[in-house]
Amino acid sequence: MNNNFDYRNKRVLIVDDQRAFQIMLKTMLINFGAKDVIHVGSAEDALRQCRHNTFDLLLVDYNLGSGINGRQLFETLKVHNLLPIHTVFFLVTGDNSKAIVLSAIQMTPDDYLMKPFSQNELNLRIQRAFNKKEALLPIYQAIKDNNFAQVMEECDNAIIYSARYRNFCRLFKAELLIEKQKYAEARIILEEFIDEHPHTHAQLLLGRVYCLEKKYQQAIPLLSNIIKFNPMILDGYDWLAQCFKDGGDSEKALSIVQRAIKHSHLSLNRQKLLAELALDTNMNAIAKEAFFAILMQTKNTIHQDPQHLINYVQVIILVAKNEEDKFKQGRLLQEISGLFHRPSQQHPYVEEDALLALEGYSLASIHNVKGNQVKARSTLLKSNEAYLTEPEATPEWLGPQLVNLLIDLEEFGFAEKLTPFIQHSSVHSEKLLASIRGEEDSKEVQFQHHNKLGIEAFTDGDLEIALQHFETALSIAPLNTGAALNKVQVCIALLVKVERPLPEITKKIADTFIELKDFPLSEQQSERKAELKKEFNIQRMHEKKRANI
Repeated sequence: MNNNFDYRNKRVLIVDDQRAFQIMLKTMLINFGAKDVIHVGSAEDALRQCRHNTFDLLLVDYNLGSGINGRQLFETLKVHNLLPIHTVFFLVTGDNSKAIVLSAIQMTPDDYLMKPFSQNELNLRIQRAFNKKEALLPIYQAIKDNNFAQVMEECDNAIIYSARYRNFCRLFKAELLIEKQKYAEARIILEEFIDEHPHTHAQLLLGRVYCLEKKYQQAIPLLSNIIKFNPMILDGYDWLAQCFKDGGDSEKALSIVQRAIKHSHLSLNRQKLLAELALDTNMNAIAKEAFFAILMQTKNTIHQDPQHLINYVQVIILVAKNEEDKFKQGRLLQEISGLFHRPSQQHPYVEEDALLALEGYSLASIHNVKGNQVKARSTLLKSNEAYLTEPEATPEWLGPQLVNLLIDLEEFGFAEKLTPFIQHSSVHSEKLLASIRGEEDSKEVQFQHHNKLGIEAFTDGDLEIALQHFETALSIAPLNTGAALNKVQVCIALLVKVERPLPEITKKIADTFIELKDFPLSEQQSERKAELKKEFNIQRMHEKKRANI
């Protein structure tokens, strides 16, 4: 620890809504020698201070009452370049719930503190954070200057000359290479690092690289082991889910993301992934929960967006449309009406004219779901008259929904007029509209089609045709373990049927078992795999006996 550390030249901002804690923390800092300490009670006041002043240290409580919280303040400061590279940022929290702690860690502040803490612990943690920041300042400066070559050079210098931060800089360099899509270079660094130090963060980064390189057979076992032995490392779930999603097994990906959400729901990107996967698998109730979480988590933050509001409206419509119980359907549609109670206060980030148009669209959608198309048409045309007259003025986030509802209400002329000005900017919006129209993702449909035909062919005894369909299904969704086991079952049936060696079929079975070796399977799939392996071994024994006769 640096015994010459001087608090006297450090400017400090304390952000906490509890007056008593402000005073206690300020007293501690004054005892350390600090001369310039300011305290405020809200994130909004902190933003005003940071717009007009530069601070060396920010100590920010996670929970700040109404308005944005400390985590959101940190993000806002970074996005608006209000945190100089030399500034040290601490998140402080008295809430030791798992979700809050994991959320704080994932934001990667310079450090975080759990209340209560001693004066000595605070002093040590502050000095440690400043020492690290000072040692790595050339790297942060090069990043700020957007000089990637200089960033790599400064990382290499730190790796050579800074014993304390050498390993940190090796992993940091790998992470920067990943961000620049230089996956092969990052992989070399990480594989060498793991050979020397089986470090969990390095393994996580390597799993991420494998996923991005589409090397799922290497990524999945690695990431599965990480979350098995370190269940609080939530990024591991995210990248494992991404592997299965990219490989076509959306159901498996969904279950993995749900496990992560149980640990901490306070991740916007994770909620977005959950919403997308839920739509892909027709789990509309789960999608509704995810879109509501997105709407709430973005409220009053830099991420607030009318798209989140209309996505939530759309998913309610989707769930209500498929609800047979009229009472439950009515309750769902009431949720939409509640979104527009004092709309300008609830949604101040949406322009007034656009908000009125959205409200009209939402009410028209309610009438349409209830079967009152005449009232739906009247409400929609009246509330969105301006956009139907001047379609080029239609907000990007509203246009696709308007066209969809106009077509549903058989207002084809208005829909045709509006269509040239429409562009989808949201994956969620596209999937929601496709679900409402009764369309499904073509990839998912193709997979289900071939898998179903394979099962039917197998049941009818057409084994060669069944194998073709299962292999086609796996070419669409190569990580779908159910289809892989179906393929093995057909191949074994072929060996039994012909009663002679079929090396090509035997190899297909062996290769599939190798691919499934380290895959996480459900209990039912594990039992099925074991039974099929037993059948395969028996068949190979019969082949050997026949060969010796």
